Amino acid sequence: MLIHHRIALLSVTLAAMLTSAGRADFFGDLQPKLISAKGDKAVPFKNEGASPKYTAIYYSAHWCPPCRAFTPELVKWYNEFQPKHKDFRLVFVSSDKDEAAMLGYMTEMKMPWPALKFGEKKETAAAKYAASGIPYLVLVDENGKDLTGQPGNEWQPPQGVLKKIEEIIGAKK
Repeated sequence: MLIHHRIALLSVTLAAMLTSAGRADFFGDLQPKLISAKGDKAVPFKNEGASPKYTAIYYSAHWCPPCRAFTPELVKWYNEFQPKHKDFRLVFVSSDKDEAAMLGYMTEMKMPWPALKFGEKKETAAAKYAASGIPYLVLVDENGKDLTGQPGNEWQPPQGVLKKIEEIIGAKK
C-alpha cells in the first residue's frame, strides 16, 4: 500500500513538473512590451518573480466616461485582491488617441499595474481578446486561454468579470 502511495505521489509530482516546464507563458510573452507610467514618462515594466498563472487584460481609455467611472473601482479592487493572489496580474491596453493621454490616465487613476506600450495592441496576443466596446475586462490563463470572455468577444460589464475572476482564482472561500 505504501509503495502504491509513493508511486502515485511521484507520478503527480513529475506531471506537475513537466506541465510547468512546458507551459506557455502568456504574460512572459507580453512582458517586453509592458511599461509603467512615471508621471508623463513610460518606463519599462520589471516583473518580480515568475510569470503569473492568470492575467486580466483591461481595455480602457481616458476619453471614455464609463471607463473613467469604472477604473477607480478596479484600482481599489486590484489593490485588495492582487497582494493575496501572487499568481495574478492585470495589464492595461489603451484605446487612447496618443501616448500622452494614456500615460496621463494611468497616472491620474493611480493604476498600479503595467500597460502595453502605446500602439502595440495589434502586434500582440492581447488584440484577439478585445471586444467591440470599452471598458472591457477579460481573464486569460498562462496558455492564453480566455476564461471569462463571451463568444465572439461580445462586450460584457467589467463588474461581472471581477466576480468571475474571484471565483476562478479563489478569492471567494
